[in-house]
Amino acid sequence: MRIGRTRMSLDNLLPILLPVLVVLILLVLIVLLLRRSRRRAVQRAAARRARAKVSSAPATPDEDEQLIASLTASAHPTVSMAVPEPTSKRLPEIPVPPPVAPEPPPVPKITPPSSASRTADKIHILVVDDHRGTRENISRLIAFEPDMEVIGQAYNGRKGLELALELQPEIVMMDINMPDMDGITATREMSIRAPYCQVIMMSVQIEREYMRNAMLAGARDYQTKPFTGDELINCIRRVYQAARPNYQQIKAAGTAATISAASTEVAIVTGPINVPDVPVFAVYSPRGGSGKSAIAIHLAVALEHEHPGVVLIDADLQWGGIPIDLNMPPTATIENLIPRGRPEPDLLPDTLLPHSSGIKLLLAPQKPEMAALITANTMIQVIRTVKSQASAIVIDTPSYLTDHNLAVMEAADLTLLVITPDLPSVKNARLFLDLAFALDLKPDRFALVINRATVPGGLPPQQIQKLFTLPHIYTIPDDPKMPLSGLKGVAIYQLSPTAPSGIAIAQMAHQVWQYTAAPAPVEAPAPPK
Repeated sequence: MRIGRTRMSLDNLLPILLPVLVVLILLVLIVLLLRRSRRRAVQRAAARRARAKVSSAPATPDEDEQLIASLTASAHPTVSMAVPEPTSKRLPEIPVPPPVAPEPPPVPKITPPSSASRTADKIHILVVDDHRGTRENISRLIAFEPDMEVIGQAYNGRKGLELALELQPEIVMMDINMPDMDGITATREMSIRAPYCQVIMMSVQIEREYMRNAMLAGARDYQTKPFTGDELINCIRRVYQAARPNYQQIKAAGTAATISAASTEVAIVTGPINVPDVPVFAVYSPRGGSGKSAIAIHLAVALEHEHPGVVLIDADLQWGGIPIDLNMPPTATIENLIPRGRPEPDLLPDTLLPHSSGIKLLLAPQKPEMAALITANTMIQVIRTVKSQASAIVIDTPSYLTDHNLAVMEAADLTLLVITPDLPSVKNARLFLDLAFALDLKPDRFALVINRATVPGGLPPQQIQKLFTLPHIYTIPDDPKMPLSGLKGVAIYQLSPTAPSGIAIAQMAHQVWQYTAAPAPVEAPAPPK
C-alpha cells in the first residue's frame, strides 16, 4: 500500500517538476551564452586596442614578424611570372607611422643588384620615404607579387634621386614631404635626369594644390595615405602598363644610359615663370580638325608684323606638323637645344629656324619616340630659355591633354582655346574649361577663338558666346584662302594681306598683345582702422 501511495505521489509531482527542470536548464544555457559573448566582446576590444597601438607607433621587429606572419597566411602568390589580373581581394592597409625625426646620415649604401640577381621580367621599384616603417611595409607588400621587385630604398629626395640615376627603376614610390629635398623637387629633377623612371607620389595631403603640383612636376599618379595593398599594387601595374611604350622607345633609342650620366647641374624651375616683357601665348583645342595650328601660325606672323622677333614653338612633340604647314625642312629641332636633357642657351641661334614671314621656329622632334625624353619641366625650361631671344612666344600644343600641356598653360600669359561652331567642339571646350578651373587656372588667362565662325550650318557665334563666361572671345570668319595658304606653305598675309580671316587674326593679335602688355591693376590700399 505504501509503495502504491509513493508512486501515486510521484506521478502527481512529475507534471510540476518537469517544467521547473526545463526552466532551470534554460537559465543555465542563457548564463553560459552571456558569459561567452562577454568574453568575445572583451577579446574584440583588446584586439581593437592592439591595432590602434600598432597604427600609432612605428613597427618594431617583433611586430614586423607578426605582420609578416599574418600577410603570409593571407597571401597566396602564384608561380607564374606573367602579370596577373587585378584581384578583388584586399590586402591589409598599410599603417602610416606618425612623424618622427629624420634618420641621421650616414645611411648604409644600397648596392645595385647585379645582372644575375636583378630579374629582367619584373617591375623594378624604388621606395623613397622618410619613415622607415612605411618603406618596410610597402616593400613587404610588393614582395608577395611575383612580377615586382623592390631594388632600393631612400630616406629623402636627394638620396632617392641618386639611387634612381644609379639603379634605373621603372617605378619610384615618392613621399611628398621629406627633409633635405622634398618629393616635388626630387620628382622635377628626376623627370629631367631620369625620365625612364615613372613617379607615383604618396602623401597624407588630399588638397588639390598638392595633386596639381605633383602632376606639373612629372608624377604619373597620386596615392593618398593610408592606402590598401590592393590599391598600391593596382596603381603600380597601371602606371607601368601606361609607360611601357616609353620604356621600349627609350631602350630602342639607346639614350637611357646617356641621360643617366648627364651633368648633375640642373636648374630647378622655381619662382614666377612669366616675364612681363615677353608674353607667351598657348594655342590649344580639345578637338582635332579645328584649325588650331593654322591659328597659331597666323597669330605668330601677325605679332611679328608689329613686334619683330616672335618665336613659334611646335609643342606637339610626337606629331608636330608645323614644318609641313610652312614648307620648312626640319634641319634643327628641340632635340638640338637639349643635348644633355636641359636647354643650353648657346645653342639657340642654331636651333631657331628663320621663316620667310619673319618668325623663327622651334620644331618638334622628327621621330615620335624622342618625345618621351622631353618632360613637362623641360618644356618650361625651354620656354624660359627662348624668352632671352624673343619678343613674344606662340606655342602650338597637341589636342590631347597631358602634363606637357598643363605645364605650357601654366607658363603662358594667355591660352587661346580654338573651337569650330559645332556641338562636339563646343562640348569638349566646355569640359576642358571646367577641368582647367578645377586646377586653379583663372578664367582671365583664357580666350575663346571661334574659327570658321561663318561656315554654313554652324552654330551662331552669339549663341556660343552665351555658353562661355570668358572675358575675351574672338571670331575668325570662314575663308577659303586660309587652307589654301597652308597648302602653299605660306602665311595668310603672304598669300592675301586683305583676306577676311587675315584681318580678323591681325585684330586679335593686336588685342591680345595689348591685354598681356597692360600692367596688372593695383589694388587700392585698405583704409586705416
